[in-house]
Amino acid sequence: MGFDIYRIKSVEGNRFALGRVGPLPLGGPGGLFAQHLPALAADDENWTLSPATLLEWAGFADPEAFAIFFDLTAKASDQVNLLELVAINGRTVSLLTDVVFHFKVAVASRNGKGVEQKEGELYIPNWRESPERFEHLRITGGTRGGTWAWGEPPNSASATVL
Repeated sequence: MGFDIYRIKSVEGNRFALGRVGPLPLGGPGGLFAQHLPALAADDENWTLSPATLLEWAGFADPEAFAIFFDLTAKASDQVNLLELVAINGRTVSLLTDVVFHFKVAVASRNGKGVEQKEGELYIPNWRESPERFEHLRITGGTRGGTWAWGEPPNSASATVL
């Protein structure tokens, strides 16, 4: 499980071919957040990142040909579960960053229904009008450094509203 970069190609029948390029390291001391958020948050502690910005930070010159997905698929499973990253909204202060990930459900398939795998690519139906999901997380890193480890956000009301 984690964030992965995929090359996207449109294919016949309103389907797309996704070819996994590799992981996108966001957290941790060497991740993209640790490298870029302190400078970004120095101007304004509230920020928004697009997938294109993350892909540029990762060194991809043509971000339009790629997308970022969060892979929820268990390794020993016949299910395929991918969420496309739409945007990240966050707030960074001295040693903490709160982030809200905005996703589109690209694939939520049991037994691989509607999904085809061949020649290292995953063929899936168009997901652009699919349901949205949001996830709120906290990172132990900010404008003054930190470990940039993932954690649970504070939940003072003891409830989650989706």
